[in-house]
Amino acid sequence: MARKTKTKLEKLHMSKVASLGCIICGNPQVHLHHIRYAGLGMGKKSSNYSVIPLCQPHHQGNFSIHNNPKEFTEKYGTQQYLLERVLERIKECETQDIF
Repeated sequence: MARKTKTKLEKLHMSKVASLGCIICGNPQVHLHHIRYAGLGMGKKSSNYSVIPLCQPHHQGNFSIHNNPKEFTEKYGTQQYLLERVLERIKECETQDIF
């Protein structure tokens, strides 16, 4: 199946998310992690609107969302919870005309 090209609105949203820095530690160098929803299935990526900004250690390090998801979730919260925090921060930035 061919990969769908991101729309302008998706690119804008992802740019805003990346500009927040890592949702855990604030590091400005981030990877955008597509959150996993229960029942989505292995290898299925969520939408480009369901992304959270994570630095390399929090994304793919030893105790990261990918390499130790149980411990990561216990320490920082679920992926859905982190997505909600990201969306709240974007809304705050838009209200304050930061974007």
